[in-house]
Amino acid sequence: MNYPANQATNEAVFVSLISGPEGRDSVAIELAGGEVVMMTPAQARSLATSLITAVNRAEVKASLRVSTNLWRRMDEHEARLSSVAG
Repeated sequence: MNYPANQATNEAVFVSLISGPEGRDSVAIELAGGEVVMMTPAQARSLATSLITAVNRAEVKASLRVSTNLWRRMDEHEARLSSVAG
């Protein structure tokens, strides 16, 4: 499932815990297309950590863009005010 970075989809992903016959647990991730990925709890934890890290980076990047644009607008505004006052 490779989607463009700016395209949002409403397709669901389901995550469930499956207990095996010997008491071993697995994490099942069912993708929107019907594919199922089975993982050990350790693999699922590693994936979750990677997802959280990527989301945090994306949020910080978006926040920095907004902050940079805000500062640029303030600098332009101050320059206009000083030229009018002087």
